[in-house]
Amino acid sequence: MNSVMQQDSGQWTVRDNELHGLVLGLWQHIVRHIKDVLSGSDHGYEKFLELADPSIDEIVSEITHVDGLMNKMLDGVVVGDLQIEVALKLIDCQQCIHLIRRVHVALKHQNQHEYDDVIRKLRAHSNS
Repeated sequence: MNSVMQQDSGQWTVRDNELHGLVLGLWQHIVRHIKDVLSGSDHGYEKFLELADPSIDEIVSEITHVDGLMNKMLDGVVVGDLQIEVALKLIDCQQCIHLIRRVHVALKHQNQHEYDDVIRKLRAHSNS
């Protein structure tokens, strides 16, 4: 197991002094994918699926793994109390994942109005 999380009696524990680094790494991972989505949006709605690299399917696959880890942390599978700053950063990450998934759904269902709305929200989020 890595140095941040250890399994004890079927539960995961996180060393408090390393939790900040883990959450920062998760956040940086999500920010990279936000940038990937926004870069794909630079091609425009009509060309996003064709020209985006990585593809929206690849991005969603990647963020699904991160989302699972965050859910475990927030749901208490990771033993210990999360500091409020850590919990709020994890929730912020999940909100970004939600927006990326909405881009995916909008593209798959050819809904440009939804796509435009979510891209606008991602751009605003990335500037904050």
